[in-house]
Amino acid sequence: MTILYLNGKFVEQQDAALDPLDRGVLLGDGIFETIRCEEGQLLFHSAHFARLGRNARIMEIPWNVHSEELLQICQQCLDANQLDSARIRITLTRGELGSSPEINASATAPTLIISAHAINQRMIDESRERGWTARIVQFPLNHRSPLSEVKSTSYQERLLARMVAKRDGYDEGVMLNTDGLLAEGAMTNIFIARSGKILTPPVEDGALPGIMRLRLGMISARLGFLYSEESLTAYDLLTADEAFFTNAIIEVMPLVRLDDNVIADGKPGLVSRRLQEENRRDVAAFLAPLRRG
Repeated sequence: MTILYLNGKFVEQQDAALDPLDRGVLLGDGIFETIRCEEGQLLFHSAHFARLGRNARIMEIPWNVHSEELLQICQQCLDANQLDSARIRITLTRGELGSSPEINASATAPTLIISAHAINQRMIDESRERGWTARIVQFPLNHRSPLSEVKSTSYQERLLARMVAKRDGYDEGVMLNTDGLLAEGAMTNIFIARSGKILTPPVEDGALPGIMRLRLGMISARLGFLYSEESLTAYDLLTADEAFFTNAIIEVMPLVRLDDNVIADGKPGLVSRRLQEENRRDVAAFLAPLRRG
């Protein structure tokens, strides 16, 4: 039985009363974060909280919950659901619709929902061993929209990209921007390895500024790879030495086939494996002082 946090109190999912006129429900007017948790701790939560605050400012959603308080609520949510390894979902909407769709003073306080969900780590590990397949979806991502940098609850475009890919037997959808350049995966950031360099599309091309994406830049430099954000095409992806996806939950996931084309030898490569291993070392280092505490 799932217990979630809703506007100041913990409630069982079936008893959660969300205003049917909430702007998040009616207009997709909200933002969210998904955070990986291990051993009852939120991994690299400061970066996630910072992005949540930044996106609230961009969307002009009032947000004044202090990071320490938010962390405590999230950990209480984990405890309430008896989860150690999980994903935490933080959803913040603007609140009640008010008298018109426009933002106005009649709107109520924002709605805050926090929930915890178990992670199927075995499935992730098995997928990493074989690598993911992906297809390019046929509709573009509008990289000129101010929402392209925001983890918004207006997620239909990316959901449709994933649904189309899954329907056709692929693991992920790859999205091009309106200029035909690589932007990102439907639920992921995308990278290639080529001649000792790690390359990923810049935010200006439609890539969401992912937390794992940010960390991978630091990890790459530590391992001696040249890391760069550059405009990329589907051809760059197909001719890469390796390609891989990232997000906070799957971490580093090899990409071995795009549409009907095998990438390199069609197997997960050494670069993505090294990046994932180094990421796991970072996770262990993050958790070590918390274990002692």
